[in-house]
Order: sequence, then C-alpha cells, then structure tokens
Amino acid sequence: MNWIKQGHIFAPNGTSDWMYHYASQVCPIEFNSFIRLYFTTRSKLDDKGNYKTKITFIDCDKDDLSKVIYVHNSPLLSLGKPGTFDEHGTMACEVIFYDNKYWLYYIGWQRSSTVPYINTIGLATSKDGVTFEKVSEGPIIGISKDTPFGVAKASILIEDKKFHMWYSHYINWIPSGNSFRPTYDIRYATSEDGINWKFENKCISSSDNKAVATPSVRKIDNTYYMWYGYRAEVDKNGKSGPYKIGYAISKNKTDWKLLKDQIHLSKTGWDSEMICYPNVLKLKDKMLMFYSGNHYGKDGFGYAQTNLK
Repeated sequence: MNWIKQGHIFAPNGTSDWMYHYASQVCPIEFNSFIRLYFTTRSKLDDKGNYKTKITFIDCDKDDLSKVIYVHNSPLLSLGKPGTFDEHGTMACEVIFYDNKYWLYYIGWQRSSTVPYINTIGLATSKDGVTFEKVSEGPIIGISKDTPFGVAKASILIEDKKFHMWYSHYINWIPSGNSFRPTYDIRYATSEDGINWKFENKCISSSDNKAVATPSVRKIDNTYYMWYGYRAEVDKNGKSGPYKIGYAISKNKTDWKLLKDQIHLSKTGWDSEMICYPNVLKLKDKMLMFYSGNHYGKDGFGYAQTNLK
C-alpha cells in the first residue's frame, strides 16, 4: 500500500479548560455525509500539575476531510466516582456500529502511587452516536490473571456475530528516571457479546524493554492488515526513541508477518517527531489512516490515504 499523507486535521486551540490541548487516539465512523472522528483530549493542568482526559468528537466533510464542519462542545462521558477505574480520565479506544447502536470502547485510567497510572477498558453505548451511557460502573476488562498490569488501546472487528479484539497488553513497567515507563505487546481475544472476553494468543511479541501497541486491524478480501505503534528500547537514562507506525499482515488473526513500515515521520511540522495511534477506515475504494503526531498528539492529528484500486 502506498500511503500519501494528506495533512493536519485538528488540534484544540486552548480556549476550553477541559479540551485545552492534545487530540489523540482517533476513532473514525462513517455517516451519510460526513466522517465523525472521536478522540481524546486533555484538560488544563490543575493547581497540582495534574490533567484529566476526556472523549469528544469532530465531524469532517466526507469529500474534504481537512474541512471540519462541527466540533462537539462537551465530553461524551463523565468521569467515574472516586476509586473507580475511570476516575481520572476516559480515552477513546474503538467505536463500532453494531446491532443498531454505537459501541464506544474506552480506556479508563487512574493515577497510581507507584507507576504513573493503571489502564483498563470500559464500554458505553449510544443510539445516535452523541449521547452515550456506560454499561457498567466497573471496567469490562480490568486487572486480572490475564491482564495483570492492565490493558490499553484495542481494535475490534465483528465476524459471524463474534467479536474479535486485538489489544495492547501491558508487560512490565520499567524505571525511567524518577518514574516508570510502560512496555506492551499485542494480543488477541474473542467474545460472544462484546462484554465478556476470552483471552487467547499473543500476536506481536515484544521484549521487556520495548513497546508494541495500539493496533488497528482491518480485513481486505481474505487478509487481515494491522497497523500499530512501536517504540525502541528505553536506555539506562530512561529515554527511548519516538513512537512510529508499523505494519503486519495475517491470514488467521493470530499469526502475523511484520512488513516494512509504510508511513514515516515528516521532515518538519506537527508529525515530524512522532507518529502514533493509527486507526484505519475503509471508505469505498480507499483507506484512510488517522494518526496522532508529536508528543502523543499534543500537536493534534491528521491522516494519510491509500487507494485500493
């Protein structure tokens, strides 16, 4: 696939306290005349230097995605009660339309006294794609024997009325200066109802000092395609290279062949230092890859395009 970058789409302008900066983890959904892009944003820092993350969306002209026709003016989900999995933030994970409703899988995060945070996955649903209701006060995928360190960004496909999920699986937290940095690999799970999951195989392994995460899986003909984020090893000073976007293919959902990267850092601008959080939408005879730029999306997000014919 020959991906051609199409440019920057959106970044908050700093006028809203709750959507002060950052736009990342984009989840696209096609509507009749526009593309809705759900994403995660960050609040202005409070007096303790902390921020909270919330989910909202913009709508873009389907024929010209650089044209933003609507910016939603409120978060889609409230934060959880003290002590719950999403008390400090909600982050977009995946949005699908199934059984006449929109399913918003989201990451809930809590600050921690040891590692910086703990991530698990919750679910909210909506009939109109705007007003969402959480299905439970707790996560649908929490800390367990299968996910002892947590779980993050996932990609979900439905085939034959069965849910298939590829997800970011935390391996270990490693020292990074006075704090810790996460490491991940990508794993696979299935579900009959989209809520209760059976955890199965590893898909793309990683060492304890690297990160392979944030998959976006799409099926074209009889082949599964995955785009994902990866990061180099953390050095003795707690530093590593920036996230980049990798590429792999599979015939059976679990055995993946890693191929040459298809999209790269720009020489200058909003995606010149980092490209991360890919999410791909098939639109007629083309594919659109939405991704975040420098510093995990502090400079916002944009997209690239490839033609299938």
